[in-house]
Amino acid sequence: MKRLLLLFVFLVLACGKRGDPKPPVPVIPQATTDLVVTQRADKVILAWSYPSLTTTGRSLTEVRRISVFRYVEELPVPTGGRDPKSVLPGETDATEPQPIALFAKVPTIPQAQFVKLSTRLDSMEKANLPAATAGAKLVYTDSPPLRSTDGRPVRLTYAIVTEGVDARSEPSNLITIVPLPVALPPSEVAAVAKPEGITLSWKEPAQSVGAAGAPVITGYHVFRTAPGEALNDLSTPITTAPIKGTTYTDAPSLGEHEYRVSAVATTGPPLLQSDPSAPVRATFRDLVPPPVPKDITSLVETNLVRLVWEPVTAADLAGYFIYRWEQKVRLKLCCPTPNPQANFLDISMQIGVSYKYEITSVDTSGNESAPAVIEQILVPKTP
Repeated sequence: MKRLLLLFVFLVLACGKRGDPKPPVPVIPQATTDLVVTQRADKVILAWSYPSLTTTGRSLTEVRRISVFRYVEELPVPTGGRDPKSVLPGETDATEPQPIALFAKVPTIPQAQFVKLSTRLDSMEKANLPAATAGAKLVYTDSPPLRSTDGRPVRLTYAIVTEGVDARSEPSNLITIVPLPVALPPSEVAAVAKPEGITLSWKEPAQSVGAAGAPVITGYHVFRTAPGEALNDLSTPITTAPIKGTTYTDAPSLGEHEYRVSAVATTGPPLLQSDPSAPVRATFRDLVPPPVPKDITSLVETNLVRLVWEPVTAADLAGYFIYRWEQKVRLKLCCPTPNPQANFLDISMQIGVSYKYEITSVDTSGNESAPAVIEQILVPKTP
């Protein structure tokens, strides 16, 4: 009886209805939200964070490709046939370069229209993504038209789309840029080490890339690297804001450094600037001398002159040099290396002769202070 009961229960459980199969949940990459754009010379550079999340907030395990989309918009020709380059007073922001100011009056394209009108510029396949990676960013360089065929300004709008294994993301944030006639790199860059730092100078560019006439220049950025280190598209200048003029003094750490200078059209955002100049090198070392010795006392003793002074306080002090004047000739006493003590015995003098002494302090970099002078000391013939 028990066996029949167990068999009945088993058959009932075995005949239970299974649920309908569920389709797999697609892994959709999260849309990029930090796409940024810059212009360097005649190139437009896009940068964004490497895709890492899905729309559910989980880690994105695989990226198949990333597609770049672009829409080129020419500045509309005003009604009435007026020259689009002519601007009446008060029509635009005078503080902005004219192409940017003109496009400020034209509404940007909404995302839905961008999706319809834009063209796929390129696709970065999975195998090519490592070469396009700079730190945690992906970088893409475009060579777009910088103006229309009849010379009017253009506005470029970009977006990217990330494709996973079986789904693609929504378009990223739209980013726009109005290219300008950016200058050629500054020339005749020179770097000179001075006590206060390394002073750079350069010649202002007179031409823009592509022979587009006079360049737009609002200032300059300075880049500093280790000797031989290359700049990349995301390198950060040491100047927090473009500097005016064609000179700049940097106060780096001691050692050899390499510098480049770029001409900035506008900081925006977006930033528009020239290619960096050819690199120049300079070695910055300590050129500041230690303090002048003070409170010098001279004591005339039997067959010698004793000099005593207050020790100089300097972390890099190497010692002191002692000089004696004889018939308008300045002689260095003691050794080629600095005297480490704050006193000195002159036993090479002659009795009955007047002397003038000078004492300088010297640091480990070889910088020598101005002299502390002891006026004429007469060494008597009898003590």
